[in-house]
Amino acid sequence: MTILFSIILPLHSQTPRQFSIELKDKPLPAALKLIEKEGGKNIIFSYNETESYRVTASIRQKTELEAIGTVLNGTPFICKEREEYFVIQKKGKNVPTTEIRGQVTNEKNEPLPYSNVLLLTPGDSTFVNGCVTREDGSFLMIAEEGRPYLIRVSYIGYKTEVQPYHPTPTFHLLPDTQLMQEVTISARRPMIEVGPNGLKANVAGTSLARMGSAAEMLPHLPFVTGRNGEYNVMGCGSPVIYINNKKVRDITELERIRANEILSAEVITTPGAEYASDVAAVIRLHTIRRRGQGLSGHFNTTYSQGHSANANEYMALNYRTGGLDLFVKGYLAQQNSYGKTTNMNRIKGSAIWQTNKNDVQTHKSQRFSGELGFNYEPDEHHSFGLRYMPETGIGNADRNSSGRTVTRRNDEETDRINFTTAEQTHTGWDHAANAYYAGELGKWNIDFNADYLFKRSHSDQNAMNNDDATVQADSRMRSSLYAAKLVVSAPLWNGRFSFGTEETFTNRHDIFTQNGFSADADDHIKQSVYATFADYSKSIRHWKLNMGIRYEHQQTDYYEKGIRIDAQSPTYNDIIPVLAASWSHNGKSFSLSYRLRKNNPDYSLLTNSIRYRSKYEYSQGNPLLKTQKTHRFSASTSWNWLYFSAYFSRILNMYTNIIMPYKEDTHPGVLLFATQTIPTTHNYGISLNASPKLGYWEPQLNVNMAFLDMNANKIGITERRNQPRFYISLDNNFNLPKGWFFNIEGYLSTASRQGFFVTRTEGQISARLSKSFLNETLNIALTANDILHTGYYHFNLYGINAYMENRIYRDFQRFGLQVSYKFNATKSKYKGTGAGQSEKNRL
Repeated sequence: MTILFSIILPLHSQTPRQFSIELKDKPLPAALKLIEKEGGKNIIFSYNETESYRVTASIRQKTELEAIGTVLNGTPFICKEREEYFVIQKKGKNVPTTEIRGQVTNEKNEPLPYSNVLLLTPGDSTFVNGCVTREDGSFLMIAEEGRPYLIRVSYIGYKTEVQPYHPTPTFHLLPDTQLMQEVTISARRPMIEVGPNGLKANVAGTSLARMGSAAEMLPHLPFVTGRNGEYNVMGCGSPVIYINNKKVRDITELERIRANEILSAEVITTPGAEYASDVAAVIRLHTIRRRGQGLSGHFNTTYSQGHSANANEYMALNYRTGGLDLFVKGYLAQQNSYGKTTNMNRIKGSAIWQTNKNDVQTHKSQRFSGELGFNYEPDEHHSFGLRYMPETGIGNADRNSSGRTVTRRNDEETDRINFTTAEQTHTGWDHAANAYYAGELGKWNIDFNADYLFKRSHSDQNAMNNDDATVQADSRMRSSLYAAKLVVSAPLWNGRFSFGTEETFTNRHDIFTQNGFSADADDHIKQSVYATFADYSKSIRHWKLNMGIRYEHQQTDYYEKGIRIDAQSPTYNDIIPVLAASWSHNGKSFSLSYRLRKNNPDYSLLTNSIRYRSKYEYSQGNPLLKTQKTHRFSASTSWNWLYFSAYFSRILNMYTNIIMPYKEDTHPGVLLFATQTIPTTHNYGISLNASPKLGYWEPQLNVNMAFLDMNANKIGITERRNQPRFYISLDNNFNLPKGWFFNIEGYLSTASRQGFFVTRTEGQISARLSKSFLNETLNIALTANDILHTGYYHFNLYGINAYMENRIYRDFQRFGLQVSYKFNATKSKYKGTGAGQSEKNRL
């Protein structure tokens, strides 16, 4: 605490920014606006009271408050400073003031940024005050308390609306059809904007807002691929996702929020120091802040039919009174999956063993997850809240596999098996909780989060070969996590400085028993991570600079059957630097960045147990895995609707799956899937995005080239190929009249040969048709995924004296119906960001 105050006190004493300007016979309102621009803090004043005064002054190295005092000298006005703004009023006039905070939206309930808002007197409509709306459509004005006013809002192409004074007005502008026919608006907000750490996609007012749920919208973001909760940022890896600064703990949260509730989405390819060292990329979703009091709700149901049916239902209710939000949410999902696999395994030892397998996999489960909590904002400077999130399976989750294997030894058939494998997972209640405080103390912003997570599961596995019970296994897992994170920020040297700490404490216990095909295992892992970080950002004309550093201390204690294994209980002390710089001017931009990333293996990979996949396939963890470190350098540039990026990564101790024979003397012909690390690997890539707007048509073209240069000789694999992989996607959006929207997208991924891994060409085409009703409160959509049934995945893998070929299909072809309805669309103001996200993912 002493260290914290020794840092805070010098920063708090930093003087405000000083500047110099020359004023020659300037109207007082114009002079005040110039000072506001240089000083950065809003100045609230009345035009009709100040416009008759003119100013001539030479302002040299003065603060904003001092400059205001200079221009007001000799006038009948004085300045009063508030936390967020300055107020100019007549001397001797000490009347109370009130804040007017409002919201402006269009006919689709989307925010209208940069709308003109005027405060007028009734009767003669004399101008009193004015402003423009922010990006989220909100605005703030100051007025004398107790006086009647009119508020007039206008926007090009929309009918002007006038309302009597209200402290929290809401304006819903409708299109002016006659004006729209006569006026052509040529300027438009770009869908993609570049920053020093990645890019920002504007969702509100673009075709991205019409993509159904947030989960469906994410793959339409530039350089983001994947679906069904598994996403990838090209050249980076799996992202951590935030919604309004709250980390997404359960990926089904993305199904519960609609794309038209999202203001913007940031794709951060160089995460700053505040993020854990193993975070590869970040996607931050910022929702539109709704105004309003009382009860609001959102209901959504989804049904899709493939080989089998999937369905989910979601309900959210929020009650707001004053600054208090009470919310409850429920999500019920019935998931059925189906897949087909054809593969061939070949092992070279004292003999050549080859096994051909055809099997069908099914998985059935029902799950319920809920959320209950509150958020309280006593004023605009402070908020705190608590939420509790239970989750459980309804009944057992059943995973089954059945098929046939044919095994040959030196081309002579030795075994032919019809097999079935059944696994039942019994889940109790999982529990998670988050508490947060977000506030402002003077110039300081404080963000604190505390998290608790508890999970447990129990699964039984039974396998039969030719109707004979051959394998029985029992797995039990129990884990818990405690985490806390504090971030403090303040202005410093005309920039922004932030620092903080993050701590996570994890406890996981796995017990595995079987009937003789391998060995029992009892693994217990305790891990503590202590981190501190600092970050500084500064804008200099057209440049924005960012630098950060993070220190992490990690202590792991690994127990096998209650005995601590020192060789598997490492201690790490790491320093993680982050550097980024960007330049932007007149629609053109350029950025450079560097970050060191550190990854720990998932806990499931650290077990000693041998898992049964089939009679001739086993899998095993590796408790000796070392920490993986990645040095990543990236550069990007953009111009209007074109965006280009390139990256290079040097990866140390890269995790990789390998294959090898398993105990040829006792288990001949059995293939083992294991995890190893490759000492040094290089990864290269380039990406291009083009997103023009051509009338009703908004296409988005993505082209990506990736090359993974890995040498596995040191782990015993001699195969090394060097053919890069190209990924091309075309996303076509058609914004049609009367609420209709149509999207058709397709992608093609070319064949590649990289290291010991070989893939074939693959691709899919999907479409979406939607229509809005009842003033955008009801939306109905038809979806079609993998229309041509081409979503097959082929890969070949070379290993240690082993080789395999695979052809997989996962029931991607699905046709569905979605219905969404919302009323009184306020959103919870919950601002908890969560702590220990990387440990939650590992668990």
